[in-house]
Amino acid sequence: MTSDQPVTERDRSVSNDRTSGAEAGLGRRSYLKLAGSAAAALGISGVAGSAAAAGDGDLISVNYDDYSAPGDVYNVNDVRGSHQPEFVTNRTTTGQQSLYTAFTDGQKIANCEYRFPEHVGDYQDEVYTRFKIYPENFNLHQNDTIRMFWGPLTNGPGSSGGGNTDGTNGWSNAIGFANRNDSPAPEGYKFFSYSYHLDNTGSGDFQMTDAVVQMDEWNEIECHVKVNSYQNGQANADGVMQYWVNGELAFEDTSMRFTTTDDNRIEAVGPLGYVVGNASNAAMYYDEHDICLDMGREEARAALENQ
Repeated sequence: MTSDQPVTERDRSVSNDRTSGAEAGLGRRSYLKLAGSAAAALGISGVAGSAAAAGDGDLISVNYDDYSAPGDVYNVNDVRGSHQPEFVTNRTTTGQQSLYTAFTDGQKIANCEYRFPEHVGDYQDEVYTRFKIYPENFNLHQNDTIRMFWGPLTNGPGSSGGGNTDGTNGWSNAIGFANRNDSPAPEGYKFFSYSYHLDNTGSGDFQMTDAVVQMDEWNEIECHVKVNSYQNGQANADGVMQYWVNGELAFEDTSMRFTTTDDNRIEAVGPLGYVVGNASNAAMYYDEHDICLDMGREEARAALENQ
């Protein structure tokens, strides 16, 4: 079990200078785009595709109506309770189905990972993802926390469980909400960031915010993560994590360090259910999961609006 006790938020400087981790000539993703275009022109298939990808593959809309089960699009793993994530029709924002996850007899529901190496062929440098979430029947005790989404997850011993993050062995951010910081409970709970990165020690870096996730109604959550630059096994402090709750910037850090290698960049994003405390009879619905690659928030939102 990981500990998520809050720590003092660090004041980090902002840096806009960045060298890509794949810095020489064509970047890894640019190469994949050109290779995919050439293959298409020759009528060759075999490169893994993304869910409902548009254009050159930078826009991904995970349309739940296109799938019969969450495992058709997500890697569903680490199921610890008696409930398996499922698609349901009783509560949606658009379309016919939403993703339903319920807390039963376990501390964790499951990971539902949209894995980029499997869907688009490689780890990623920069990911914007947004989703709608409807938290139902939560009545958290003081200091209880709910982790709702991996934004992002790169699997390995350095991504959770109190593991030491060394730049090659995984990292993560499990975002969620908690009954802390004078949350307006039970109508809403404050948003938090819980990240494993190169500059945290022990368990993850837990940062409370004042943004409120409303209970028993739909919320829009946005995540923008960009990996740090790195050379010769050294990580530069220019990685980015930004999160918005219902249009409000809730958390931002532009001087983070996550990785020192190409195969430890961004592996996955996706729904998560994990409680520290009490969440009996509570559930979460997810809908409208969109992903944009190699884009910041404004560019991504404009691209999604115009697709």
